Amino acid sequence: MPKLGLEMEEGTVLDWHVAEGEEVEEGVVVAEIESEKSVGEVEAREDGVLRRIVLEEGATAPPGGAMGIVAGADEDISDLEAEAGAGAAETTEPEAEPTAADAEAVEEAAASGTAAATATTAAPTSPSEVKASPRAEERAAELGVDLTRVEGTGPGGAITADDVEAAASEEAGTPPSEVKASPRAEERAADLGVDLARVEGTGPGGAITEDDVEAAAAAPAEAGGPARRTVAESVEFGGMRRTIADRLSQSARNAVHVTEHRTVDAEALLEATDAAKEAMDTDVSMPDILLVAISATLAEHPEFNATYEDETHTIYEEHNLGLAVDIEAGLIAPVLADVGGKDLVEIADGRRRITERALSGEYTMDDLAGGTFTVTNLGVLGVEAFDPIINPPQVAILGVNAIDERAERTERGIEFRRKLPFSLSFDHRVVDGADAARFLGTLAEHAENPWPLLPREVRAAKEGAPSEGRRVTSRSPSGPAGTVAAGPYAWEWGDDAPSPVHLFLGSLASCLGYFTRARWDEEDVGLGEIEITAGTPGDHGAVEPIEVVVDLDTDAGEDTVRRIVDYAEQDCVVAQTLREDVPMSVHLVGNGDADVAALGRAATARTTDGATGTIASDGHTWEYGDGASPVHAFLGSLAACLTYFVRDHAMEADLEVGQVDVGATIPSEHGGIDAIELGIDLETEAPDGEVDTLVENAKRDCVVDDLIAEDVPVSMEWRRL
Repeated sequence: MPKLGLEMEEGTVLDWHVAEGEEVEEGVVVAEIESEKSVGEVEAREDGVLRRIVLEEGATAPPGGAMGIVAGADEDISDLEAEAGAGAAETTEPEAEPTAADAEAVEEAAASGTAAATATTAAPTSPSEVKASPRAEERAAELGVDLTRVEGTGPGGAITADDVEAAASEEAGTPPSEVKASPRAEERAADLGVDLARVEGTGPGGAITEDDVEAAAAAPAEAGGPARRTVAESVEFGGMRRTIADRLSQSARNAVHVTEHRTVDAEALLEATDAAKEAMDTDVSMPDILLVAISATLAEHPEFNATYEDETHTIYEEHNLGLAVDIEAGLIAPVLADVGGKDLVEIADGRRRITERALSGEYTMDDLAGGTFTVTNLGVLGVEAFDPIINPPQVAILGVNAIDERAERTERGIEFRRKLPFSLSFDHRVVDGADAARFLGTLAEHAENPWPLLPREVRAAKEGAPSEGRRVTSRSPSGPAGTVAAGPYAWEWGDDAPSPVHLFLGSLASCLGYFTRARWDEEDVGLGEIEITAGTPGDHGAVEPIEVVVDLDTDAGEDTVRRIVDYAEQDCVVAQTLREDVPMSVHLVGNGDADVAALGRAATARTTDGATGTIASDGHTWEYGDGASPVHAFLGSLAACLTYFVRDHAMEADLEVGQVDVGATIPSEHGGIDAIELGIDLETEAPDGEVDTLVENAKRDCVVDDLIAEDVPVSMEWRRL
């Protein structure tokens, strides 16, 4: 018996392709087996003859156990048989089957309740000497009766089924059943689900015959009596189905299951799926986008990407997602490895590949191993909510339900929007309900705005929804750090990422690069890459003065370059938003005063087409483009700056503040920065007056807000999360 995988404990023979006595060749498939999770083939290891089948079809053995013996046609295999525990073939002739007359005599004896006329023999002393009808042997096995201790009343002292039942009743201390029925009647009653106690016998001495049973089965059920049950089919569990039952029972017994449900808006998820189908070279579906969102959520909540064994909570770096697949033998969860390290095309192709292998039965044990988190989708079957069972030893499983369209009140009135329900089951021994709620909250954020997680070409294919102006959100779960989300882009800020000041300098540099490109196109002068660095002296404090260094890939003369750069400075909407008294100098590379190294805080924007590019600062790089212009980058720097100072003043005032979300919006869809609206969402229980003071002080000290000209109105309001 081969070992199909590390977790295999036993194998079952499904089919022998070769009969005893047939020749086999090395490498030829001789049998098919099933383990707890998969089906495999067994090949002959040498040429020879299949001399003996040790494991018949349906029999099981652990890995390494003997299945059969292949040897030469005339070779002595007695030692091999002894080693396999098979023993030599029996040479005694089988017992003669009872004749019809014998069977009739047994029935008559059972019906009359008297012993047969034939004299009985002494009780046998060994199993080989026992005389019993096949039905008696079957009933003895069912009732656990030792036939050597039963006195037979049948022909020649043979043991009948009635003898076995009488012995079983005697051992149990209960009187034997008063029902008199022939063995065929009992067998037929079992097949048809007929209660013999309710059948009137017409045989000798009132014994129930097979015809009596069939007549009772055909008769309508009596009023008030039990309903008749006719067995259509009895299916014995195979190895895989038994393993599934055992593992689910283990999970239900050991893990403390709790399930939380949350419904998210699915419009953006479905819109992103359509954009991905248009932009990608492979077939991308909604589950693929969802896997990206789940991986991003696990990155923020790693305690769920884990197992729990031997009282140890083990957290893993790779996001190996098990994807539940319904196959004929049961439910399996092939693993898509390292989802966090794959791009969207790799995720889509990989998910499709492992699903096809599972459905075709070509999967291996390796496909099912190494999972750290499982996703099961019953939404495709119309299920609206369920409580998935954790796949041990993992600590959580996410159920995906059917998308449903619901009416919702919005600022534009009643709208019908598609909603996606999630069901997260988790082991309460390892993580708490609040942890699961936060996990679902993060998943909701990524599902409702998946664009920052997707490739640039997908973001570019996005069809614009009704515009609500230009909006950016800074989100900080805790501490002086967070994420800025702007359209399809996301930028980190904080202690281990660029500061809000670096974000502002990047917005200014990218804005100057954009308008330099626009002016250059009007001049029809050749221009390659643009590299603009904006910085300010000092490592902290106010952003004054501002130094800008421009490096252009062009053959144009210095006068032309200077003229175009001056125009770009006048057109740049971020530069226009600054107070007039903020000193800003723009230098060209090659001039003696263009010293980037002297700048304490700086950010460099690089672009080759003006509309998209990258910004590098403080060892980090982020992107901007059509969905997030330099104006969005400026709003992001303002939102991040305000978030930072809210946390700073909360700490000084000893106020308990959890998550902080700051939204910065320009009402107009394009053009200059003519007005800014700030909205602050706080997770706090502090009194309103203290929160009012907190946000006012944060706005006062925000160095980016301090740069904005007085004629640009900035409104602000806050609310509790």
